[in-house]
Amino acid sequence: MVKKVVWQFYKRFILQVIILIAIFVIGFTGYVVIEKMTFLEAIFMTTITITTVGYGLVKELSKAGTIFTIILIFAGTGMVAYILVNLVDFLLKEFLSDKFQNRRIIRVISKLKNHYIVCGLGRVGKEIALELSKSSEEFVVIDMADEPISICKENNWLYVQGNASSDHVLIEAGIKQANALFAALDTESENVYVTLSAKALNPKISVVARATGYETINKLERAGADKVVSPQIIGGKRMVALAKQPNIVDFIDSMLSVENIEISLAEIEVTPNCLLDGLTIREASEKFGLEVLIISIIESGRKILLNKASTSTIIQRGHRLIVVGTVEQIKKLSVLAVEIKK
Repeated sequence: MVKKVVWQFYKRFILQVIILIAIFVIGFTGYVVIEKMTFLEAIFMTTITITTVGYGLVKELSKAGTIFTIILIFAGTGMVAYILVNLVDFLLKEFLSDKFQNRRIIRVISKLKNHYIVCGLGRVGKEIALELSKSSEEFVVIDMADEPISICKENNWLYVQGNASSDHVLIEAGIKQANALFAALDTESENVYVTLSAKALNPKISVVARATGYETINKLERAGADKVVSPQIIGGKRMVALAKQPNIVDFIDSMLSVENIEISLAEIEVTPNCLLDGLTIREASEKFGLEVLIISIIESGRKILLNKASTSTIIQRGHRLIVVGTVEQIKKLSVLAVEIKK
């Protein structure tokens, strides 16, 4: 995209220079024909007229020569001014403004905490960025190509242009303060390298990686990816689910939507010494008047869900609660899960 803009400027600039040369040739020819000047005198008069230097005339001009000079001044100086204005405007937009913009982005990224990093703004990465943007989450895009960076600029997304597997690029994107990273590059090898680099810089970061098939999932998991997603596998399973149980799929999609809906599905982490820590689900519901439905709990350090979260299940620090409820009900539970006991 940037190369295209530069090339378009070059084409306009060359056309403008050609027009200026044509004006110069017309001026030279006019002085030779009208005022019978010599070759050197005609070049001198044309030059000082177009550049408005202000030297004296080579000789007195006739009426026709005076009118011709006035026209040449307007045409020549106007074209010179137009070229200079376009040149300055291009330099300011494409170079100086980009430098200021990059510095601003670096400052903003350095202040981010618990944000997301999207590596690769291809078809999958773009969808990730759009979903994060809809839910007003803070995120940084990493990509090497000019076109994805132009998309980031158009949408006012934070970005770092460079190789996502490079340590200094990940650090610039705030990897050490980030909450999660999406490895959504085009090839598995790139996603493996990104996962390894991310985990080396921040072992606590959650990495969700893209795979194309079952054979790649194990590689990414061994590299340290917390979750591996295959668009092809998910697409196939979803198509079957839509054919067999379309209403259930639509219902789950509605709950996972970031748009305004009455009921939604959420995951809430229980922090140490919070108001919920040590209480059973029944005790928490009675004490705080909870109306949200806790359908399952993920134990600390485990990926397997409990089959059933009964009313006697004790809520403990490090647990992640899978809940269903309205936005307000979920918000109330989220506050209780982080508010420290007095």
